[in-house]
Parts: sequence; C-alpha cells; structure tokens
Amino acid sequence: MKYRKLCLAICFLIGGLAISKAQDIKTKDVPAVVKAAFSKQYPNASDIDWKRSGSNYKVSFDLGKVDHKATYTPAGKTVSYGKDIPNSSLPKTIADNIRSRYPKATIDDVEWINTAGKITYKIGLDGTPDATLWYTSDGKFIKEVAD
Repeated sequence: MKYRKLCLAICFLIGGLAISKAQDIKTKDVPAVVKAAFSKQYPNASDIDWKRSGSNYKVSFDLGKVDHKATYTPAGKTVSYGKDIPNSSLPKTIADNIRSRYPKATIDDVEWINTAGKITYKIGLDGTPDATLWYTSDGKFIKEVAD
C-alpha cells in the first residue's frame, strides 16, 4: 500500500511538473528565501529561469553544460530536483524494459529526478510512439504520456 501511495504521489508531482500551468517570472519576483536556498545549493548555476507553479517556484538552470531543474516551496524548502543524464547512464533494467516495450522507438533524452529522496527517471522517446515515460529507480514502470 505504501508503494502504491508513493507511486501516486510521484506521478502527481511529475505530472504536475510536466503539464504545469507554470508562469515565467522575473528573478526579482522570487522570494529572497527561495533565491537564497537556490544560491546556497547551486552557487555555480548559470542560465537561470524561474517559473511559478501553483504556490511553488521552479527553476531551470545549467551547471556546466548539463541542464538541471529544481522546485522550491515559498519557504525555500526543496521539493524536487533533477538533471539531464546521458542515455548510457539509464539503469540497464529500465533500458531493457524500454527496448522490449517499444522496439520501434529510440530514447531521445533522460532526466534523473529526486523527490524527497525517491529517485525516478523521465525518458523521452522518439519514433513509435513519441512519448514520455516515467520509471522508479528500481525499474518499475510508472506511466506513459503520449507526446
């Protein structure tokens, strides 16, 4: 039962992030406590873009040449963070499952996401089908969203 609730919570969060009604905002409109938490965690971030999603603040940024994302509460607490990873870093069990389920598709991009210590992977597929997939860190399929 706990696993099911966790999966539902992760799906809700990821789904919310993927289809959020986020609105671009200027850095000056982000609460100081949120900016301070972000700057402390990512002092070398560049190309920083903020969005408001519900009551939370989402930030997209680069560390080196790698795209990252993080979500903060208005109090500056981290809700989730993630980064793009090379396709070759995708756990073998997930890659094998994708090849088995979607033999006519290719993996376009992979995002590693940490939500309250729970790791998930968001995988973009090109081909048949064009879709976005979510998996748990231990290779369990969460959901598919057609692109």
